[in-house]
Amino acid sequence: MNVVGARSDTVPQHRVPSPRSESSGRHARTRDPGGRVDIPGSVIERAASKATGDISGARAARSRSARASVSGEVVLLRLRIDVDYPRSVTRVAGAVREHVKKQVERITGKQVHHIDIEIAELVR
Repeated sequence: MNVVGARSDTVPQHRVPSPRSESSGRHARTRDPGGRVDIPGSVIERAASKATGDISGARAARSRSARASVSGEVVLLRLRIDVDYPRSVTRVAGAVREHVKKQVERITGKQVHHIDIEIAELVR
C-alpha cells in the first residue's frame, strides 16, 4: 500500500534519454542523473583572471580584475587588464577575449556571451 508522502526504501530508476532527444538539435542536453552543479560567479571570475595571464603581454589588474554576471547557462564578463607597453592594446585585448572565452567555457560548461575589457594600465 503506497501512502502519499511516505518514504520508500527504493530509489527511482534513472530514465534513459530517447535517441530522438540526443539528436534533436545543437542545444539538446541531457540531465545529470547525479544532481545539479552550481558554479558561483566568484569561481568564474577566478578562472577568467587566471586565463588572462596566459596571454603574452597581458595580466589581470591588481584589484577586482574580473566580474561575472551569470544567468542560467550564460555568462557576461567584465575584465580589467594591464597591457605591456608598447604592445598593441587592441591585439592584446582581442587575444585575451578569445582565450578567456574558450577557457571559461571549457572549465564551466557555460556559454560566455559577452566580454567587456577595460585597460587599467600600460606597464613598462
